[in-house]
Amino acid sequence: MPCSPDRYNTAMRDVLIGTAGHIDHGKTTLLKALTGIDADRLAEEKRRGITIDLGFAHLELEGVRLGFIDVPGHERFVKNMLAGIGGIRLVLLVVAADESVMPQTREHFEICRLLGIERGAIVLTKADLVDEELLELVEEEVRDMARGSFLESAPSVAVDSLSGRGMDELREVLLAQIRQLPQPDPASQARLSFRLPIDRVFSLRGFGTVVTGTATAGELAADSTVQIYPSSLIAKVRSIQVFEQSQQQARAGQRTALNLTGVDKSELARGMVVSHPGALQPTSLLDVRLHLLADAPAPLENRSPVRFHQGSSEIVGRAALLEGESLEPGQTCLVQLRLQRPTVCCAGDHFIIRRYSPMRTIGGGVILDSMPAKHTRKELKKALPALRALARRTESAGSEPPDKAFLSYFVQSSGPGGTPLPRLAARSGLTQPALQELLPELPEVESIEGEPRLAISHPALAEIQERLTAELDRYHLQNPLAPGIPQPELKSRCLPQAPDSLFEAVLLRLQQQQLAEVTAGTVRSYGRRVELSEQQTKLKDSILACFKDEQLQSPSLTELIRDLPGLEVEIRNLYYFLLQQEQLVRVSRDLVMSRRQLEWLVERVQDRFRQGQAFEVAEFKELFGITRKYAIPLLEYLDRQRITRRSGDKRILL
Repeated sequence: MPCSPDRYNTAMRDVLIGTAGHIDHGKTTLLKALTGIDADRLAEEKRRGITIDLGFAHLELEGVRLGFIDVPGHERFVKNMLAGIGGIRLVLLVVAADESVMPQTREHFEICRLLGIERGAIVLTKADLVDEELLELVEEEVRDMARGSFLESAPSVAVDSLSGRGMDELREVLLAQIRQLPQPDPASQARLSFRLPIDRVFSLRGFGTVVTGTATAGELAADSTVQIYPSSLIAKVRSIQVFEQSQQQARAGQRTALNLTGVDKSELARGMVVSHPGALQPTSLLDVRLHLLADAPAPLENRSPVRFHQGSSEIVGRAALLEGESLEPGQTCLVQLRLQRPTVCCAGDHFIIRRYSPMRTIGGGVILDSMPAKHTRKELKKALPALRALARRTESAGSEPPDKAFLSYFVQSSGPGGTPLPRLAARSGLTQPALQELLPELPEVESIEGEPRLAISHPALAEIQERLTAELDRYHLQNPLAPGIPQPELKSRCLPQAPDSLFEAVLLRLQQQQLAEVTAGTVRSYGRRVELSEQQTKLKDSILACFKDEQLQSPSLTELIRDLPGLEVEIRNLYYFLLQQEQLVRVSRDLVMSRRQLEWLVERVQDRFRQGQAFEVAEFKELFGITRKYAIPLLEYLDRQRITRRSGDKRILL
């Protein structure tokens, strides 16, 4: 990838500036006069004399590196304009003095408002073609359009790009506007996962695949491994250019080119996003705060098809209104966008929607949640208050997500299953290390160690605890002789989809709060002990009496039920109770013996054979007068208990 020498100064500030305005109002010519760079790069653009796709130029002024994004002004190419305007912090609203405000002037201006651009300037081009009176009239018309917006008090500069009139003044205006922009916080950016929406893909001989875009978050170093979303393609960053200069790192707010290895140009396209592996998760559902423009041609009806623009992507979807069946022009409401194909974005990202047909910008807003559940009417009533509170935060100055309120909402909306940290990181745009630092500062959230590590709200934990303790009570009622419920059974009943780390953490809390006891793989209510009634004690003794020491052919459960007086359920419950108490021992799948029988068996073997002596199966059968059907399971039991050791067809007494 050809590059100029590395002249990167870590103290240099980078600011991206976008142009906006109607076709043929002189945006490209203005940038050429300002920077000396012709932003029209396509042969068709030069032949037709109009900008079709994104163009780029740059300029250094007093320690500030200005990156300019030149956008097409024709209504047919607004989608190309939207692919490149994300990430800019300052806009030049370009209006030709001989034509004044035109349709795409208004559309571009509204797009800039919806994207939350902070500052800008009004540039009146072709000023030499009109007199001063008409120039003042055009400025007044622009001011009328910008009233109540970020451009209401913006400086205005009259220029002529061919003669150079006004260029020095425009440079001074740009520097003045930049000085009023908040300085980027490197520490805040380091907490965010790197994201680069791709707006161009090409290949260079000797270098291979190159992608370009505006880095919107985080930092990326050369030689890093990256993933191309929403696909699962993995690539290596061979080199980085920022404003056509070779760099070792790219960061948010910079116009960036990445030379990638491991992927082919044919696999990539505009609309994809470059980030770290596993940092993002594709989604087709988005909860958003949507504002419908006052000049939208009609109300937005529930489930209307729309074109969703975010980053450099354009995706068709439907707008499911969450606060009514219709959104009137000029109004704002909560909407769930349901897209036809996955995308990647995070809370706080701005977006634009256009009519499906005919294509026209009708609104935009801010993404509140990039991984919501699909809202149903039943669930929506409960979800709306928290979602509205979240939307209010995006309207307040200085509350740019992701902040603690957003993290708290994401955790609480995840329900009793909690949310794995990788998912929470993708949902918020934060790195996992940053999340681990922030979560302890959320009093209503608890981190669960394990694999995966989870974040869960205290109300959700309390709900799980209540569910488990209620299930324990129910189990004890149905199984009065059982000392406790097996842990796998309790988990399958109460938390079938939850990871083991959450289940184990809840059991530990129940023990610490003296609500449950966990022993030998079972769980029981705290302080619970099985106490047999007098009748049950008599029946238990009758069952054990059927297992005689001298008779190793023990009765089966079916035989006990047949031969003993009593209810089948009582005998069955006591039988399994004795197994759990290890007064009965399951020697094999089909053979159960009493503990006393087995102790007698061991004594007889040790009396008959010497330590280290080998004996055959036939000798064992003869000693106890049993068939091979019983002898083999009993010998295998003795092997497991390390009373004997098998050696070929014989056993050796240990």
